[in-house]
Formats: sequence, structure tokens, C-alpha cells
Amino acid sequence: MKALALLLCSLLLLATGCAAREPDPAGPAHAHPGADNPCAPGGTLRPPRQHVVATTVTPDGQIVDWIPIESQTPDGKIATPPAGPTGPDGANPPPASPDGAAPARSPTEASVQLGPKGPAGTVPVLRPRWPQCDCLPGYFQQADGSCAALASRCSGEGAMASGKSFTTCCPGLTPIASMERIDGACVTTAPDAHLCAKCGDGACGAGENDCNCPADCGGSRP
Repeated sequence: MKALALLLCSLLLLATGCAAREPDPAGPAHAHPGADNPCAPGGTLRPPRQHVVATTVTPDGQIVDWIPIESQTPDGKIATPPAGPTGPDGANPPPASPDGAAPARSPTEASVQLGPKGPAGTVPVLRPRWPQCDCLPGYFQQADGSCAALASRCSGEGAMASGKSFTTCCPGLTPIASMERIDGACVTTAPDAHLCAKCGDGACGAGENDCNCPADCGGSRP
């Protein structure tokens, strides 16, 4: 009798779909850590823009957020644009070209196609194509908005670092000017970069000289 009851119970479970199943490997329990944060592990996803009234898509697929004009300033006050030249009818005439051709469009009008317009009283703000991240300590922001480990893009002693190459001096090094003495005068050799050195440790190290580190290499700063 007991065996018959167990058999009936099993059949009932199969019929109602209540039989136990193995968890789905693709389910949330096996989701990749940080999958909901494209900025991980070096940063956190920046909160979405506030005050968005409408969102449109440009012909080339970029996303445009439309925000109220007054939301651009903390106090909500927007400066009034200066009045331009007016024609006989009071309207602003388009600038005439010397050859009588139609006036050329501005670079902004010629290069940006916003597509559908947003509601009245709003201005367009182009949404970045990449996730915008707030980088954690020890990380820096790259051109695409992501965060990279500072140690992976740092320059050692005697090497150059520049904001254009998204490099910085490794910990323990000081950025100093890249300078050399030419014809008796100290000349900057890399205006858009700096040299990573241990200037101030008492030893004239790699890249240091009497121009960029007189404390270690002697001489007076120009």
C-alpha cells in the first residue's frame, strides 16, 4: 500500500511539473560578477543624467537626451543672447555671400544631424557612446570613459608621461619638466609632457639635470 502511494505521488509531481530540476547554469546564480557594472573593477557606473525630458536617436545611431534649458545652471537662469543685425522687416537677415550664393551652414549644422527635435524649451545633450565611469583610487579614466589601473599606465624613472597618452608617473616619482641646457640656456624639450624622476632625493638621477632638478644636480633653476 505504501509503495502504491509513493508511485501515485511521483506521477502527480510529474504531471504538475513540480519535479525538482537542476538550476539553470545561465541563471542569476551563475551570472558573471560585475556583469551589471561595465566599469568594474576599477570604477562604478555614473548615475544617468537627470532632468531628461525626452530621448531621440540621430540618423547615425547616436542617442540624444533633451533636458530643460534652465537645468543647465544651478540657479536656472540662462543668459540672454545678444541681438543680431536686423533687416527692414525686423528679422535677422542671413549673411550674404560675395557671389550671391546661398549662405553656408555653420560647422555645427553641417556636421551634426540631431534627427527628431525634442520638446519646446529643451536643449539636446549627446549621450556618450561608452559607459561613463567614476574611477576608484588607483585607477584613471581613459578616453573611452572606462577605468584602467594606474600601475598599468605609469611611467618609470627617466620616462615621459603625458595626458595625451593617458600616462602618469609611477608611485614614488615626481613629474618634472623635460629640459636641457642648449647654448647656455635651459630649454623645454617636451612642452606637452613631463619627466618622471626622483627629484629631491639628493642624487642626480635619470633625466635630471641642473635645469629641471637643480636641488639634486647643482645649479640654479632658470
